[in-house]
Amino acid sequence: MASGGAAPGQGPLLVLCGVSPELTVLCGRPGGRVVRRAGTARGQAAETLAPMIASAMAEAGVPASGLGGVACVRGPGSFTGIRVALATALGLSFGAGIPMAGLDFLPLLAASAAKRAGGVVAAVTHARAGQVYLQSFLADGDVLPLGGPEALTLAQACARLADDAAVGPLWLTGEGAMRHRAVLLEAVPLATFLGAEGCEPDPDVVLVAAAGAGYGFDPVEPLYLRPCDAEDNLAGFAAVRGLSPDEAAIRFRQAVTEK
Repeated sequence: MASGGAAPGQGPLLVLCGVSPELTVLCGRPGGRVVRRAGTARGQAAETLAPMIASAMAEAGVPASGLGGVACVRGPGSFTGIRVALATALGLSFGAGIPMAGLDFLPLLAASAAKRAGGVVAAVTHARAGQVYLQSFLADGDVLPLGGPEALTLAQACARLADDAAVGPLWLTGEGAMRHRAVLLEAVPLATFLGAEGCEPDPDVVLVAAAGAGYGFDPVEPLYLRPCDAEDNLAGFAAVRGLSPDEAAIRFRQAVTEK
């Protein structure tokens, strides 16, 4: 998850995550006191994230300038949640002069699952549009990626998981695994589902990853893996607004660039 950069400072770390339906904020260091806040991300991330951060930092007793760094989960997941969290992290970094880093969600889920699972751990999250985000790992103490994260249809995910099941005992974790449990069980009937507790990463796992990430002052790049819903449906939106497809594409690119 770390990709170059420097180590964070000595103060508490602030970690923001808006990729899943539960918006979370963590403040602390690995092995120490951790303050956690959680709220609903769907349609409310922009309104709720800043108050959650303020509340967590107040309980931790640390001002923004006293943070060792701010880490943001960059995806894959909710496009709006990712953008809000990344923009907020960037504002904190610039405003308080603290470095920032990016974390990937699927390895965090897998590392959390590996505390009680062995063999192959597949992190599966919901991607909308009939798709899931999937990444598989070999869990043997540490987690070793068996490939990169992908956006797959359910049929493609079932085929991929059937291949994983041939490698060793298969454990499924993440909201996508729970949401599509019945379909996935048909493809991998011997797989173990970790249940609701596997839908969010363990706070200590997240803080360990944040402490080991590479920090700097450049904006963290989002990890989307697939086009956003607006881009997928651009032709329909253009027709409703009386725009040509080319004009709609130009306006879409301008809007994305401005953000």
